[in-house]
Amino acid sequence: MDSPFFFQATTYWSEGDEREHFGWLARIPCIRDVRGIGDRLFLDVDRDSVTAADVRELNAIYRRYGGDLEQLKALKESANAPNH
Repeated sequence: MDSPFFFQATTYWSEGDEREHFGWLARIPCIRDVRGIGDRLFLDVDRDSVTAADVRELNAIYRRYGGDLEQLKALKESANAPNH
């Protein structure tokens, strides 16, 4: 999967921590798929369905699990569009 949205070498402090990361991602409506390749965890994001609430959740999970917040800039802009 080639996606501009990913986590690099995430450190999990327990099995429950890892389970929660994946569960949290699964509960965000605009995420279609999550796939690990090497030390990256890629997110398949449906950019046409991203809402402001999705962006808030992604921002929180990126902060919690050390994601690069720069990846979310384009999503923030599209979520602020009049149709969302």
